Amino acid sequence: MRWRAVVLGAVLTLAACGGGREMQQQRSDAMMEYDVQEPPAGAPGAPPASGSQVAYSYTVRYAFDRPGVAAVQGQQLALCRKLGPTRCLVVSSTLNDPGSDEHVVTDEAVLLIDARQAEAMMRRFDAIADAGGARRALRSVEAEDVTRQMIDAEAAVRAKQALAERLLTIIRSGNGKVGELVEAEQAYAKTNEELEAAKATRATLAQRVAMSRLAISYAFNDLPGGSSPVAASIATAGDTLSSSVAALVTFLVAALPWVVVGVPLLWGLRRIARRHGWRLPWWRRNDAVVPERE
Repeated sequence: MRWRAVVLGAVLTLAACGGGREMQQQRSDAMMEYDVQEPPAGAPGAPPASGSQVAYSYTVRYAFDRPGVAAVQGQQLALCRKLGPTRCLVVSSTLNDPGSDEHVVTDEAVLLIDARQAEAMMRRFDAIADAGGARRALRSVEAEDVTRQMIDAEAAVRAKQALAERLLTIIRSGNGKVGELVEAEQAYAKTNEELEAAKATRATLAQRVAMSRLAISYAFNDLPGGSSPVAASIATAGDTLSSSVAALVTFLVAALPWVVVGVPLLWGLRRIARRHGWRLPWWRRNDAVVPERE
């Protein structure tokens, strides 16, 4: 019985080894094919994202009654640059110098700030604006859930990496026809391009989550009416009347030479016409009409 058990165990071991070699040979043959199917992007087995991934964007508007935009904006941007690009980055900014005839000027700045310190950063910006004589006219926040996009981007990166590794294995083996190897190399190059694009998408989404976008607008308005359209119209009524009078004076001055020359000319032409008995059609009709007497 013991010998039978030993022999049976040896037979089973040899069968398992043979089956293992056959399976390995099948896998090797499958890897030799250049037309490798790409794993689906949402294939099971990819680790799920831990927690929700939310990208925040903030909008703030400061209103100024006196020209202090340059000082406030300069201090805020200086604070951002002092924190460094990993915590605060100035994406763009505009600053206009209002002229004597400009009463309303709007400037802006776009920043990327650390999402974990966004609220604290905006409080410091508000303190700078308050010290510069500005008031907060608008504040809004938008949240976008990019969890699904992050999962899809991560799955796409994993799928492209797996496909690139399988194609590279085929190319390095050197087995197969020359045409198949050439096609495998072309597929590998294309897969690498798609892999880099997927990595860039993943990095962009990660940056949107890590760095919140802050859009700041600075509105300078020195009109007496401020932001009220009716009050602004009443306050500018004097300017409107002055502009109208100036336009009328300009018209009279421009028409004066024509009046000086045209009136005597018309009077002379009328005298000549009467002397020669010339009448226009409507003059003739008026001369022909004689009132009836009772």
